[in-house]
Amino acid sequence: MSLIFSIVSYLVISCHILTVKAEYKSDLSCYYLKDCQLVCQRDDLPKLNKRLFKTALERTNSNVEEMASGSGVNGFYRPRSALARALYEKQHNDRYLQELDQNEWYRVNKDRLSPDLVRKFVQLYPDEETKEFLSSSIEKSSWVWTQCWYLIAKAVLRHFWSVTDINGWLGRGSMFVLSEAQARALLRAAGHGVGAGALVDVGAGDGEVSRRFAHLYPHNYATEISTSMRKALASKGYKILDTEDWWRYRQFDCVCMLNLLDRCNKPKTMLLQARDALAPGGVLMLALVLPYKPYVEVTTDHKPEERLPIEGKDFEEQLSSFVKFMREEACFELVSWTRAPYLCEGDFAQAYYWLDDSVYVFKKTADTPNL
Repeated sequence: MSLIFSIVSYLVISCHILTVKAEYKSDLSCYYLKDCQLVCQRDDLPKLNKRLFKTALERTNSNVEEMASGSGVNGFYRPRSALARALYEKQHNDRYLQELDQNEWYRVNKDRLSPDLVRKFVQLYPDEETKEFLSSSIEKSSWVWTQCWYLIAKAVLRHFWSVTDINGWLGRGSMFVLSEAQARALLRAAGHGVGAGALVDVGAGDGEVSRRFAHLYPHNYATEISTSMRKALASKGYKILDTEDWWRYRQFDCVCMLNLLDRCNKPKTMLLQARDALAPGGVLMLALVLPYKPYVEVTTDHKPEERLPIEGKDFEEQLSSFVKFMREEACFELVSWTRAPYLCEGDFAQAYYWLDDSVYVFKKTADTPNL
């Protein structure tokens, strides 16, 4: 039985390696789904991720040349198995991650922002809870047979289930945006007190993102369309609300839409629902990956029915455009914001992945939305 499992694992890993290489050598689609699979143009990859693979490739080529000079096998060195090659390449990627300046994830170019945005910016840093998530991701990515199981299960289940459902069933691909301390700092800067009322996480996934600070409110609710993810949420103490009528259930002191607007079919409608669901003095905590690249998993063409009017080429330009839209059309006033990495557990190719996330705290105004 172990021999059969080893053979299957060998074949799956070989296919996985070829797939990863193909994604970086061709113009395939690219953005993260819920399990951080790459789906956008190669040139659209975050700069740090592009630098990661470029540096890893350079180091790999350099080491191969060094070993080839003394290999005695036609001057060429090659690991003997797909598993060995996967671990060999992962070693170089992980070495780069160890040398990475994680503070870069939280920095912005203030010279390109308005005085109002600079004033409301909250500078964060990688704290202990963030580092614990990264350490856990590194450890899990090294569990060879567990990663083999993930690859085999995903290869089979993808013909029947969505990526989100698969991840919920496997219990993998967890995300991280803010630690408890970071969320407290952002809410404190917004002048929003915690310790009373209710929080709802809309499109919560497995609940790992908001779990870290949801306990700041005594009552926790969530919505999620994935059946397997709803089970994960229920096991973590969330009360699950209907995805269509959640905003009618009660008034919430904090509505969380963390990396939802670029993944849902009707983001403008979701913002209108959030306005109706907010209690007096309540806040909308919203996270959005920039540059803005909407991708809807459940639609045939993966395009949203409603698209946010975000303009600009880089992080600062798109952030300014989004805040303007929220103020003038959605009638939400920004009270605090920050930049943070949208982190995800990794796999054989890399210990963890990240995208540039903008995180905001908004309060609704008395104006009527024009959406």
